[in-house]
Amino acid sequence: MRIAPNEIAFDVDGVVADTFHLFVARAHRDYGYRFEYEDITEYDFMKVLDMDPQASDAIIQTLLDHPLESGLLPISGAVEVLTRLSLLAPLHFVTARPQKEPILDWVEHQLPEVDRNLIRLDVTGVHTEKIPVLIEKGFKYFVEDRLETCPLLERNGITPIVFEQPWNKKPHPYHVVGDWEDISMLIDWS
Repeated sequence: MRIAPNEIAFDVDGVVADTFHLFVARAHRDYGYRFEYEDITEYDFMKVLDMDPQASDAIIQTLLDHPLESGLLPISGAVEVLTRLSLLAPLHFVTARPQKEPILDWVEHQLPEVDRNLIRLDVTGVHTEKIPVLIEKGFKYFVEDRLETCPLLERNGITPIVFEQPWNKKPHPYHVVGDWEDISMLIDWS
């Protein structure tokens, strides 16, 4: 698989943003929970974590509304690969987050060497609405951590690339990347 730089788009949380590590840290610090990142074996993590829904909702709302102020960090290697990729094509992010400005500000802050005009971000509010956006913009590949979205991508002619996380380790037929170095090796840099 050799991917042209203009044919790939990226999810944000769990692919670019290390959201779930911060969620675990906040649950521990603010509410005293003692679960580990590896305990999140389902994307719908409330199915597997014994956690008060109000505490979970409060943490999630903070991460949605204030990703920059909350200390959200990029996943290791993301900044370097995305910065390099931006020299060849605009960067495209498609997220199920409900608000654009907070996460766009975060992305721009994390990519200081990337021209702002080369950063494109679409928010859909729900996972299924990523598909029409990707189709409309002509993407052939999408890096996603939510396994349940991958069959929808595939049925619509978009090749899913699964960014490995504890919640997507069930058997599946999709290409898996373990980190941003793996993503870099798929890109046609010529």
